[in-house]
Amino acid sequence: MLTDQLYALIGEDAAEAIALGSAVLAGVLLWVLAGRLRVSPASGAAVLALYSAALLVIDLQSGPGVDGTGLLLLVAAATLSVGGGRVRNGAALVLLVLAVGAIPVAAVGLLVLLGGMALTGGIVHRLPKALRVAAAIAAIVCAAAVAILLARPDEPAALPAFVPAVLTLWALLVVGILWRRLPWLRAVCAAVLGLTACLWIPGPDADATLVVAAAGALLTAIAAEDTTAVLARRAFVAVAAAAVVGSTVLLTPTVAGQGPALLRPPANVPAAAVAVPVRPVAVAIPALGVTGPLEDLVADPATRELSAPNDPARAGWYAAGVVPGDQGPAVIGGHVDSRRGPGVFFRLRTLYKGDLIEVTRSDGRTVRFSVLAVALFPKDAFPTQAVYGPTPGPELRLVTCGGTFDRSVRSYADNVVVDAALV
Repeated sequence: MLTDQLYALIGEDAAEAIALGSAVLAGVLLWVLAGRLRVSPASGAAVLALYSAALLVIDLQSGPGVDGTGLLLLVAAATLSVGGGRVRNGAALVLLVLAVGAIPVAAVGLLVLLGGMALTGGIVHRLPKALRVAAAIAAIVCAAAVAILLARPDEPAALPAFVPAVLTLWALLVVGILWRRLPWLRAVCAAVLGLTACLWIPGPDADATLVVAAAGALLTAIAAEDTTAVLARRAFVAVAAAAVVGSTVLLTPTVAGQGPALLRPPANVPAAAVAVPVRPVAVAIPALGVTGPLEDLVADPATRELSAPNDPARAGWYAAGVVPGDQGPAVIGGHVDSRRGPGVFFRLRTLYKGDLIEVTRSDGRTVRFSVLAVALFPKDAFPTQAVYGPTPGPELRLVTCGGTFDRSVRSYADNVVVDAALV
């Protein structure tokens, strides 16, 4: 995605700022869009309040945070397109293309929208009805195909079921209200329903959440404006403003995601026979500017694959293996990147012979290792014995993913392995 490439280029700190800024700016643009659709200021405040509340819920439930870059582009395109004009429509089209590059699941909603507009005569109205129906069906089939291509059934859902359940109920309620009252909005409602379905598909689920939350907030304001304008009161404006400020202050998006398993430990490596009184607590690699705590990593008993750390910004230690500084090879693994940007070992392959790695242990010792070699191995030819086999002295292995990224299986083809010996 465009955001992944951007994050890899500018670094994690700048990416966090972009994530926070884009989420907030998308909310501001939603308010502007509500104004261009001629809803009252109070309903505009409702858009911001509902969007901010949904954003906060998503962020608190998901842990790693949310990125509004793609949504910002979508809302900017929608704002430009209101009122028409060749220049505005051309700029809106460019923004839509960028938005689909940033969040591919947006293509699902756009295709359903085009299909609905063809069916209702919003576009290609000069064609016979039979052709318009055929075009609408083709667009919806393409939308389903995109959703299937984006699906990653082997991965767990990016969010707990609570979040898509709430967003789905919200979308169904608002669409149910608007479907009969405002027929001209049916194509938009259909697009929102298409994106809502993506909330339940591992892969596009995380990207669809923010778009559905924003669309739900805007449609809710339109529904309130069209009915009795119950929400259009000064007291509500004050509450909405407070909700916006509070949600924005509490919202702290970060760059994160899930990455592939790192390596496959050998089946013949025994677990520690007795409890280890000492464990590593932190690692530092001065040449890479990496420093931070260590998680405990375990191997899946079925696949024997070592799971990657839960937090892509942290490295992890293979807890069934050797403690760094003790006799034998200790293994530390980390993400190379994630769905939201670079991981802790993003630049691991750039280490040179002689670079230092420092590991702090729970007994207060800091053990230092010097890099001996950096190598790239195909995953199907991982050097298990070389990484885990006995060594004449204390050694350290750093492992992450590398090589070419295969989007069809959402995995890298190789592993980067760094060998280091105790100084």
